[in-house]
Amino acid sequence: MSDFVKKGYWSIATQKHLRKFTVDSPNLDEFEKLNISGKSGRLLGILRGNQQIDNVRKLEKMAASVGIGKLELHNIILPTLEKVSDKKIELKKDTIGNIVGLEEYIFGNNEVLDITGQLFEYLMPSNIERIAVESLDVTKRLPRLESELFQSLCKHGFREQDISLSCSLQEQFKLIQKLGHGNGKEPIFSNEYVWGPNHHKIAYAISNLELDKKQKMEEVIEAIQNKQGYPLDYLKNIDQDLLLLAKKTGIINPTTIVTNRGLQKDFGFSANLIQTSIYDDDILDDVKLLLASIRFAEHYTDHSTIYDPVKFLKALIDRDKVGPHSANGTDYILLEKRGIVQVIPSHIPNRYYLKLIRKDIGEQALKIISDAQFDINLEFESKSFESMMQYGSFKSAEEIRIELAQSPQNVAEAEEYLARVLRDEIL
Repeated sequence: MSDFVKKGYWSIATQKHLRKFTVDSPNLDEFEKLNISGKSGRLLGILRGNQQIDNVRKLEKMAASVGIGKLELHNIILPTLEKVSDKKIELKKDTIGNIVGLEEYIFGNNEVLDITGQLFEYLMPSNIERIAVESLDVTKRLPRLESELFQSLCKHGFREQDISLSCSLQEQFKLIQKLGHGNGKEPIFSNEYVWGPNHHKIAYAISNLELDKKQKMEEVIEAIQNKQGYPLDYLKNIDQDLLLLAKKTGIINPTTIVTNRGLQKDFGFSANLIQTSIYDDDILDDVKLLLASIRFAEHYTDHSTIYDPVKFLKALIDRDKVGPHSANGTDYILLEKRGIVQVIPSHIPNRYYLKLIRKDIGEQALKIISDAQFDINLEFESKSFESMMQYGSFKSAEEIRIELAQSPQNVAEAEEYLARVLRDEIL
């Protein structure tokens, strides 16, 4: 596995975590290069599959969706991506040198991570940031004793003084946390991908669970692993404290679809959703977002309900486009924002085609739901959520594990403007 892929992975993961802190948070500047490379990687994930973008406003809106402003996009991120991507990103400029579009030749998430890692190195990160990457990587699978962690980092050539400072800064922003210090035992370091923000309580709670609760936890885990994208509403007779514990520990990766009028539904995925290499675990959330959107349309809307997810996905993958339907213009805007699908206006007013941009994401999702065990035939209360699905938001597992302030109500006019820009209706 390329060292660049590892660095790209943790750049994106760290930025997704740090973006919940305000820009004036003390010491946030110490992770500046990780932040920039992480945002760049997330932008690459959105751009991938578009091949060519000639609408600079569309490009700017895509960048804004991951927190990149216009000046940063034009002056720093796009020029740097062109330099480090080995011609996988080629910028288009007008006669006076302004960026007016781009062409991309990126064929998979692995390339996204590799380019992100190369950009991280190009920015010449500090030892504090390099140590953060290595310490997060060392503690991803299991928590580590302080002596084990420091010894591992020293083998990479880092000084103990820098290691101590970097770990302290990571603790400040809850990237890793130090457990058990002050009780006479050697401290243990763990990170968000192992336990979540409250793991200093959870680590002890798991070890002290009674046998029957441990067995119940195993049942929950089995249900999620066998049926990826499982609606958590359907986990009947499950102790809610146990379910919360499973979410916070990362045993269950919850993905939440939130609609514009406050409807919120959680879908459960196992940590090993895609069992490939350690760094190819759907860090960009694309597969989970696609599956969660399909699950929402299958179980929580009576407007253009998806009755057969396998047939729906096969049609998206095999055909140039599906439709036209009015629902295509409203129900998949979350996927459109992420660059996974393209919504194309038809010659019929208010009817749209749906085109899958990222074929490999669709194919990966199809592999998962084609498993016979994935089929969920459970009864549920039918409600009309059609009006609530026009706009909305998506929460990843990382965001759910961090306590967030309630988002403001989406403004319909602003969301409509964004959608029109993404669909090239506004040039």
